[in-house]
Amino acid sequence: MFVVGILWIKYGQSLKYLCFLIHLEMDSRERFIKALYRSRSDRVPIFVFGINGVVLEKLLGRPVMQRNPKAYLEMCSKGEVEKANMLTVEDHIELVERFDLDAVREVNQVGGWLIDPRWEYFPKDCKVVKKGENLWEVNGVPVQYMPEVNSLYVQKPFLPTDPDEAKEFLKSIWSDVSVPDQEVIVLEKIAKRLKYKRFILSVVQGTFLPFFSPSTHMMVWLHRRPDVLRMWLDYYLKVNVERVKAKIDAGADAIIENDDYATTMGPMISPKHFREFILPNLKRLCDEVHKKGAFFIKHTDGNISLILEDIVNAGVDGIHPLEKKAGMDIGRIKEVYGKRVCIIGNIDGSLGGSMGKEYVIRETLECLTSAAKDGGYIMTTSNVITSDARVENFLAWVETVKSFGWYTF
Repeated sequence: MFVVGILWIKYGQSLKYLCFLIHLEMDSRERFIKALYRSRSDRVPIFVFGINGVVLEKLLGRPVMQRNPKAYLEMCSKGEVEKANMLTVEDHIELVERFDLDAVREVNQVGGWLIDPRWEYFPKDCKVVKKGENLWEVNGVPVQYMPEVNSLYVQKPFLPTDPDEAKEFLKSIWSDVSVPDQEVIVLEKIAKRLKYKRFILSVVQGTFLPFFSPSTHMMVWLHRRPDVLRMWLDYYLKVNVERVKAKIDAGADAIIENDDYATTMGPMISPKHFREFILPNLKRLCDEVHKKGAFFIKHTDGNISLILEDIVNAGVDGIHPLEKKAGMDIGRIKEVYGKRVCIIGNIDGSLGGSMGKEYVIRETLECLTSAAKDGGYIMTTSNVITSDARVENFLAWVETVKSFGWYTF
């Protein structure tokens, strides 16, 4: 105390500010929670929303299983489904620890949900048969791997395209909302290693049109067969309520709901229909997450200006990504909504691509200047880091946040 007193006499307000910073120093999890509560922490938290397996392999310097569909399917076709799932654990943990990120987003994103809405990872009894160089069958469903985008295409949608057939199919599975063990084992393993050290995020869907759905047909159902669409939405919500409960019990601190509501042009359906069909389910899912003591973050691509007020009113804790390419002004949204919801985003997933690290540094500083004022901001990309992202750009992005990510007053 004597030393502090002497320094105070000499340096005054500068020491006061230094002591303030020292007092605020936080661990990663606490930093993330402060931001979700819309408070100031010692610096802006940063995490990877998702990362293409090609880029992840370059960052870690080894083969990976996470977001590597072909490697995942190859291993599963040899009867090693559980091993394939477990290998993603090390991918998650090494990424967050090597680059000292504040949160881990647990997600396989190989495409289990393409086959069944209850899946992120394939269940251990899933039958995967290789049919060609880039073609498999998963429980009898043809699945094509597309190397140009490192993704999967399912040739038979989960839900029949004919509305009457879809309705009968839904009736046949209505009571089956069980969550396979493999859906939570990866998360449990991650939580065992990282719980209370890093903030743990997990992903569900559940409120609109999933990627595996016959979405064009559903848009027709909205106007011509709303009974079928509503039946689907009710089932989809039921499934994901159960997934939410299981994931939080397995260790998730927050749930990200991942269904997109908009394109770059605006919402996929009218605000009126959004409020009638989608908003009640969004609020229900959000409420279920809060009942379990976790945070709820809503992700949706596109320009959501016409429905943003509704999303915030549903009680979400965070909104992501406020996509810049879709015309979403993160600074303006922070100004209007920053007292009610945590702002999360919105660096482009390419991290500047071929434009070099100077570009991503400028973009990062622009985001910090626009959204970090007064706290309640978390830095991440607008979506999955894409295959054209450079390692040096990733490193520059992380370093810029850690060096300049101080909340302003």
